[in-house]
Amino acid sequence: MSNLPRIVEKFSGLRVLVIGEAILDRYLYGYANRFCQETPVPVVTLSHCENQPGGAANTAVNLRSLGTQVSLLSVIGNDEEGRLLQRALLDYQIDIDPMLVARDRTTLTKQRVMNEERLLLRFDQGTTNNITASLEHEIIRYLTHHFYDYDAVIVSDYGYGILTSGVIDAIATLRNVEPTSPHFQRSKTLSKTTLSKTLVVDAKALEHYKTLNVTAVKPNYEQVTQLLPQTSSERDLSRVDWIIAQTAQILAATGAQMVAVTLDQEGAVILQPQTSPHRIYANPVCPTRTIGAGDTFTATLAIALAAGASPTDAAELAAAAAALVVSKIGTSICTAEELQAHLSSAVHSA
Repeated sequence: MSNLPRIVEKFSGLRVLVIGEAILDRYLYGYANRFCQETPVPVVTLSHCENQPGGAANTAVNLRSLGTQVSLLSVIGNDEEGRLLQRALLDYQIDIDPMLVARDRTTLTKQRVMNEERLLLRFDQGTTNNITASLEHEIIRYLTHHFYDYDAVIVSDYGYGILTSGVIDAIATLRNVEPTSPHFQRSKTLSKTTLSKTLVVDAKALEHYKTLNVTAVKPNYEQVTQLLPQTSSERDLSRVDWIIAQTAQILAATGAQMVAVTLDQEGAVILQPQTSPHRIYANPVCPTRTIGAGDTFTATLAIALAAGASPTDAAELAAAAAALVVSKIGTSICTAEELQAHLSSAVHSA
């Protein structure tokens, strides 16, 4: 625990690229005190609307709130939702120059109708099919020229068409080039260690990233069971016991150097080759309607690893940041100041 505050202090010196599906999280707040005459559903009188960056954009905002310099590589539509998302990202001082605007796509948007703080309904919109070949080319071109400009790269793949097989193959190539490669655009004084940058993946289909030698992946329990379907005898095990029993298989299936399996109120289990599993316990909190705590975990894990933290220290920091976010409502973030205060409080109470 004593090392963790010093790791957080290093966040401000890092540059991070996030690539993935940027989503606009829109909250329509109001109050419902009567039912519709046509059918027994609540009538919500809207009072105000809030727009927040979601998906990969929420990961970017969390990184910026923790003190890093952040660029977001994504594709949005040429529509009002896209402009609102760009405006929200600029408010957080996110570099959106890499973001592409496509006329043939509509911006991914998740709209939540709230009765005060209670969610009544969510409806989604936006293009979810794969990006066109020209957009794929633009993304690959940016990665080819700028991949080595960053201390860490985070893939936030929601399965909505940005991370095509071509883009994933390009990342795989860039993970393995030498400074003499024509792909390499920066100063050739950089060491091989610098090239082995932190790459953290949060994806619904982790099997697509198996060959990338990923630094860390962050699946939840359901995503792990999709990778490794359980047998009938294994279903009697607790989630934690099953994850620990499947350590070798999970590492093999993901190809990652580290797997952080998040288990919501049960905390997380950290898996590494030739190392005993490490359990992180969650502090019980009252249930909230937090959105994006997993993005907070991923963001903190990635920059802690990039700052030189051990896998277990990085995971402990990520869990602490996620715990702070879980105590909030809506699409929320954790700041470096909040994290430092939390760490200081934990030291004094120990």
